Amino acid sequence: MKLYYAKTSPYTRKLLLLARHLGQTDDIEIVDTDPLDATPEFLDANPLSKVPTLVVPGEPALFDSRVIAEFLLDRAGMNDSGRAKTELLKRQALADGITDAALAIVQESRRPEAQRSPYWTARWTAAIERGLGHLEAGAVNALDHWRLDAMATACALDYLNFRLPALAWEARFPHTAAWYQTAIKRKDMIATDPR
Repeated sequence: MKLYYAKTSPYTRKLLLLARHLGQTDDIEIVDTDPLDATPEFLDANPLSKVPTLVVPGEPALFDSRVIAEFLLDRAGMNDSGRAKTELLKRQALADGITDAALAIVQESRRPEAQRSPYWTARWTAAIERGLGHLEAGAVNALDHWRLDAMATACALDYLNFRLPALAWEARFPHTAAWYQTAIKRKDMIATDPR
């Protein structure tokens, strides 16, 4: 299998963590990709020109980290179902939503200053704050394991510290920060750190 990725993508990092957890890293060839300067081969795999994208021989390419994660879990025979799966997916969606808002802010900050939208930056910042508030209010308590939802949350929180340090979220969300400080010390988190 071939995984098109960008080193600083938190979505790709989530998949690298999952692949390590499932013992599938040896089955995946990593291809460093710049979606803004995409090769024809990459665009054939993903017409949206987004990472991560997984190419599996003999099958259509998979894109979107949630879809690829489901494929890797199915491949490992570890894809749950029922209410427990729904709760895990909800927590993953929360983490990915925080990441989506953070990425939007980062992309907005790279536009020429005259084209930046304070309105949208404020909306995305508020979404991050509400997401962190939801974690702090109890959602982080369900992350007492190292499964996909915890991996996604750790990647989201670390992306905030990596790309948006001015948010200084840890002081305002101490319970979530304590969980993050434990998660960030994991060997697999250290090994996948894009810094």
